[in-house]
Amino acid sequence: MYHDGGISFSTDADQVRLCEFKFRINERFLYKYVFRDGWQHEVRIEARLAQDEKRTYPYCIGGKRRALPEECGGPLAFIVRRDTLSLYVADLLEVIQDDWAAGDFGAVRDRSEDLEALQEWLGLDEFDRRALNRRLRQYTAHDEAWRC
Repeated sequence: MYHDGGISFSTDADQVRLCEFKFRINERFLYKYVFRDGWQHEVRIEARLAQDEKRTYPYCIGGKRRALPEECGGPLAFIVRRDTLSLYVADLLEVIQDDWAAGDFGAVRDRSEDLEALQEWLGLDEFDRRALNRRLRQYTAHDEAWRC
């Protein structure tokens, strides 16, 4: 979605390159990740870098935080879940400690599935630029492994 002076243009992302829009430095545009949750991302052009012939594009030069978990229910559901997560983790750890103290190691093992399910949520503040660029190279090479 491109917005210009009150007029919005929708276009197929596979049919247009960002350079065709001729954005200026510090200009912003809205990217709608619609599917069914209605995520919107505001993107700001920070700089134009010279193309490096040794590099595969697209290429990430920096970032902050990890992508959100798939199927997290949209922006409002994400915020509610994120905000209640610390309470849930505290409760879960207390249950694990109680099970451990009681010597119920089977119950502790059973809780490992709960911990694994939380792993993606607990690492939201992490960002791995190298891993992202590896996935971008896979995407560019039409390697389906980029989806994992």
